[in-house]
Amino acid sequence: MEMLYSLLPQAELHGRLSVLSECLDIPVQLLNHEGKLLEQYGCLSNYCSILKTKVFHEGECAQMHLQAGEIAHALGESYTFSCQANLNHIAFPLVNRRVLLGTVIIGTFLMDEPDSTILSGFSDQKKLSPSLCLDLYDELQRIPVISPQRVKRIGRLTEYMFAPLLADERLLMQERQEKLYQQSRINETIQMYKGAKAETSTAFIYQKERELLRTVKDCNMQQAKAVLNDLLGFVLFVEGQDLEMTKGPALELTTLLSRVAIEAGASIERVLELNPLFLLRIQRASDFEEICFSLQEIVESFVQSISMPNWERISPSIRKAVAYIAKNFSEPLSIQSLSAMIGMSPQHFSASFSKQLNIGFKEYLTQIRVEEAKNLLTATDYPISQIAVFVGYADQSSFTKAFKRITGITPYQLR
Repeated sequence: MEMLYSLLPQAELHGRLSVLSECLDIPVQLLNHEGKLLEQYGCLSNYCSILKTKVFHEGECAQMHLQAGEIAHALGESYTFSCQANLNHIAFPLVNRRVLLGTVIIGTFLMDEPDSTILSGFSDQKKLSPSLCLDLYDELQRIPVISPQRVKRIGRLTEYMFAPLLADERLLMQERQEKLYQQSRINETIQMYKGAKAETSTAFIYQKERELLRTVKDCNMQQAKAVLNDLLGFVLFVEGQDLEMTKGPALELTTLLSRVAIEAGASIERVLELNPLFLLRIQRASDFEEICFSLQEIVESFVQSISMPNWERISPSIRKAVAYIAKNFSEPLSIQSLSAMIGMSPQHFSASFSKQLNIGFKEYLTQIRVEEAKNLLTATDYPISQIAVFVGYADQSSFTKAFKRITGITPYQLR
């Protein structure tokens, strides 16, 4: 079975490729990681058919398409290129774990009206007969002409259609990276306790649990995760990786966290919905790492449930501001610009935003930007300096500081 189809559903690919070809009225091909043609939608032009049978060697087109896919992979986006016949194509890479699985090739088309210079580039080299050149020139007039602006839009459309197919893998990759980071923090804690004076286990665990509950209640996500890892490291140091011995305290801690979340103002319905699911995950955990990561997700979920606003009570003006931030977070937004847009004074807007969303405007904007940066760091190969600009930071230094403050790690560590 093709590696591509083992990771991406063949039926889903087929549907999107056929729709794309029909809507654009341009041939679309799907290649595997070696450049082999897997699927084709729409008929190749007679111009290409003549060239393939009478001019170019077998495999020349496939080799050029493969190279285009590799360039698109390196760029992390659609790549427009000209083939050896001076016709244009768009290559879009299908990537998993930074490995090229295959390439979508859109084309052929021209970006300007055809003339004889298109043929002159290879007719002399290939020593084509005058009659063949005339036939090719006639067929060339039937190649669709697409403006450069529309070509760019087609490239973006292709990304919108196919990037979501890899979204689950992107999330899995991010989860693996977060698990590795958590385990490294826990191992650091274990090493610290090995060289420290022995603590009374029960008293120390109780102290750490109280500290964890307090940080969750205060919605201090970064500190809560740090305390949790400290607690888990100590438990592992004292008890060892005894799975069943760990599950009991983990279940008790989950129940305590749910009660604290409700006391701190989280939606009772939301907490009661999450709690049984979390308890079941811990009961079914097959190793210590899974329990640790489940507890981290539980802490994150309960902190978010406390800070999550009740949208029914959010005023239309603040909703408008939040919607605008979601679409324009990469722009240099400020309290002044947002308040002017919704017709409030800066002071009134700032106070209303904080009160209704349980978070200040600047902190909210930072969290939105960091979340988008996390997606770009795990799903693309863009340089970190470029990602910083994409999400709204003037320089990499300020971006790294904000990222570490929110996540507890640097962009380099996540990648």
